[in-house]
Amino acid sequence: MSSRELRENEADLLANFLTRLISGNRRERALRKHAIDDTLWQTTLDRLPFFGHLDDDGRARLRECTTLFIAEKEFSTAHDLTLTDAMIFAIAAQACLPVLNLSLDLYRGWVSVIVYPGEFVIRKTVEDEAGVVHEIEHDASGEAWEGGPVVLSWEDAQMTDGEDVYNVVIHEFAHKIDMLNGEADGHPPLFCRWHAPLH
Repeated sequence: MSSRELRENEADLLANFLTRLISGNRRERALRKHAIDDTLWQTTLDRLPFFGHLDDDGRARLRECTTLFIAEKEFSTAHDLTLTDAMIFAIAAQACLPVLNLSLDLYRGWVSVIVYPGEFVIRKTVEDEAGVVHEIEHDASGEAWEGGPVVLSWEDAQMTDGEDVYNVVIHEFAHKIDMLNGEADGHPPLFCRWHAPLH
């Protein structure tokens, strides 16, 4: 290796080290600033029985992931719903479950979570096979927008146990992962490398 290549290699190593150091410091600040109260965290876990399968290490990683998620995202409500810490922690913890063993980077490129008291109306313009454009509207309990927010019904977000439960929070955040490579098509980027599309 020439002395020039050696200097370039050392510069790359130093830049990489500094990036990790700054990132680590930012992470530690976020964990301190947005720390979750022990009692409220336990209440969150108790209200979401599907977290019961996690061991102590898994719950600790979930708590850290949830804290960092809260530090990165903005929560707001609609129709005079009062936003509480309990709501934020419940939604954030559920959102972190799909990425717990992956990375919060899968939720990059957007910042907002909007919570409605109950179902909300979605209005869309769709084009049918014949090219005719239709205006449709329907009630929804959740919606994930490409590059935009996740919109949730708080009433539906609380339905988390029972055999016939549809977990709207995890469902919508799975769409956000899928949208990393464009339109939601059931083939998120992390799986595209491992599986051929099913036709």
